[in-house]
Amino acid sequence: MTFLLRFLLFIVFVGSAAGLAGLPFLGHPGLANPKTAGVVGLWINFIGTLHPVFLHLPIGALLLLVTLEGVGIATRGKVRVDATWPLLFAFGTSLLALVTGYSLYLTGNYTGDLIQMHKRVAFLFCGALLLTTAWSLWATLARRNSFVVRGVYLAGLGLSVLLMTLAGHYGGEITHGDPLEQLPPKVLAERKAAAEALAKDPVVFTQIVQPILSVNCIYCHGPDKQEGAFRMDSMAALLKGGEKGPGIVVGDPEKSDVLQRIHLPLQDKQHMPPSDKPQLSPDDITFLKWWIAQGASETARVSQLKTTPEVDAALANLVSPEQRKALEEEKKRLASEEAERVRASKAKLEPLIMAFSADFPESLKYLNAGTDRLRFMVYSYAGTFGAEGVKKLQPFGENLTEADLTLSTMDSSALSGLAGLKALRSLNVSQTMADDAFVASISGLPSLEILNLFGTKVTPASADSLAKMKSLRTVYVAGTGIDAVGALALEKQLTAANGRQVRVVGAPVTISAASQQPQAK
Repeated sequence: MTFLLRFLLFIVFVGSAAGLAGLPFLGHPGLANPKTAGVVGLWINFIGTLHPVFLHLPIGALLLLVTLEGVGIATRGKVRVDATWPLLFAFGTSLLALVTGYSLYLTGNYTGDLIQMHKRVAFLFCGALLLTTAWSLWATLARRNSFVVRGVYLAGLGLSVLLMTLAGHYGGEITHGDPLEQLPPKVLAERKAAAEALAKDPVVFTQIVQPILSVNCIYCHGPDKQEGAFRMDSMAALLKGGEKGPGIVVGDPEKSDVLQRIHLPLQDKQHMPPSDKPQLSPDDITFLKWWIAQGASETARVSQLKTTPEVDAALANLVSPEQRKALEEEKKRLASEEAERVRASKAKLEPLIMAFSADFPESLKYLNAGTDRLRFMVYSYAGTFGAEGVKKLQPFGENLTEADLTLSTMDSSALSGLAGLKALRSLNVSQTMADDAFVASISGLPSLEILNLFGTKVTPASADSLAKMKSLRTVYVAGTGIDAVGALALEKQLTAANGRQVRVVGAPVTISAASQQPQAK
């Protein structure tokens, strides 16, 4: 009987070892994808869904065994432990957890370095536990209980527990994120960083939106796991989307899949995050909706976007009351410093403005009373404001943000003098002699956002020069050498060059113009 038992155990352990060695070579990720798999793949997918059922069983058995062994060591052998059944239970359930986990891996929804580490350590854990169980059973059946035999068993048990802990850590990180991220010192440090970021006018995407996605979404839609083939850990990934299409529709929160799923009933299977996961707070939803509605910019700061009372309240809730008070004090200090800077700047500008106004009265004014930014409008001086006039504008290069030279009669060479006005954000040279050479001359303006070229001599040859203006948001080209079809092509080129939407406003596309576009084959 003993021989038969030993033989059966030998067959079981050899078979288990062979199975462990061969399992990694059975199938490939995607084989069990429920959307594409055949019958065999669907059964493998079903087996994978049982992984959460089994993965905790060997953990409980081994922890119980370690506790009992610890009691035995502490009592110097007065409490004796029979490790046979706990070890067999732990080993059997660990094999079930490994098989079901590998089946889950074959769905293809889990990728990346973290899942590879989890898989490797899980295999090592099962291998170490197999050897430890086999050694313990051999010692029991052979009635060997020497110090060396006992030491090898305890070493194997310790190694198994260590590998189990590592595998569990990686698995938990895949499903729930890194638990170490929730350590109080780290959370407090993040709060402090958030307060400092708010004081310094944070970038909305990287400092508000991404942290929300990291906490609530990345564990299922990140580098290690992509439910629905959808990643949310970068701007490009959000725009690309997954099986259901783009994750966000720029400027339209209502059509953005991310927000649509958040607003579904909690019981709906399509609701995100899943009902058993932490849900987004009202402030989180407010931020996402606001950010998408305002253009989903990857670089815009809070101060550059229009806020609402709801958004302002959510921003205030990002930090503690103490931090909020400190922020308010900091804002007051910065506002006072800015007001003092504006006063000093205006004191220097006033004599210059008076001198300029002697030649061109009422053409140069402040944008508003609380700023030192200036606006120039040529108006009735369109026929007399030439190269000398542009030269007289140069001392205002750090303050002049808007310039309107509509109908100005100066040639393209004279207009090129505007290239020295580096603070320009809006430039209107409509119905002037501006041409491609002029556009090339101003391509280095770092802050230009709006350029009106209506009725000028500009042609499609200016496209490369326009693409160099990285702050550009809107270009008006109606009435130029760029026709309706060319305007559409230019908009695509500028949008690609800037990595964000650039609007090109041309003449309306007519039926005849549209027919000139290449037809899809």
